[in-house]
Amino acid sequence: MRINKKFNIKTVVKEVLLRNRYGKFRYSGKLDYDWSTMNYDRKAMVNRLLAAAAGSDYLEIGCAGNDLFDAVMASRKVGVDPVWGGTHRLTSDAFFASWRGHEFDVAFIDGLHHYPQVRRDLDNVLRWLRPGGWVAIHDMLPRDWLEEHVPQIQSRGWTGDGWKVAFELLASADVEFRVVAIDHGIVVVRPLVERPAIPDLDASLAAERFAYLHRNFALLPVVGYHEASAWIASHRAERGA
Repeated sequence: MRINKKFNIKTVVKEVLLRNRYGKFRYSGKLDYDWSTMNYDRKAMVNRLLAAAAGSDYLEIGCAGNDLFDAVMASRKVGVDPVWGGTHRLTSDAFFASWRGHEFDVAFIDGLHHYPQVRRDLDNVLRWLRPGGWVAIHDMLPRDWLEEHVPQIQSRGWTGDGWKVAFELLASADVEFRVVAIDHGIVVVRPLVERPAIPDLDASLAAERFAYLHRNFALLPVVGYHEASAWIASHRAERGA
């Protein structure tokens, strides 16, 4: 017990120092979501996508102990994590550099929550996605500046700045997407062409923080689980499934 207390004190002190160090990014606005009150999570979302996909080959980037990976109902599953879980003990960059296997019907991105890495994972996943496939990206709705800040300045409830990819998707004519307001935010992407072009907005977004997301939140196609499910089902119907 004494060890835990010492660890907690060190953690609290470290977080206070970091908050002071990055205080210039402090922002009072918030997104008012309580994820604990919602009945649907990433497991429901991924299995919903698999039910709508033409096949059931699944890829997960960032498995973190297999909480999601073990719950996914797919005939073939590939999981990539450099530390724990999945089937491949690699970084996602190393995995995609060496992968010569099959394509995937559904992919879930939940690796390093830094904008450049999330964008790189999305680009790589899209190269290995079958026509009619789906991509989901986790931790896309930070609720305040502390949850969003990079580098990470709190130990719990951290999403990072992968949300910036949503604004790149918004600028692309080659995809449809929804931001599903469950489980810290899940962006679901449906490519409209085989190799979708997604604008690189790094020059304008790299330095932006949570305040930008909060001010421009209304531009994003944010929906609840049931609306997202109906949207997914409509595209399954279009394929005659």
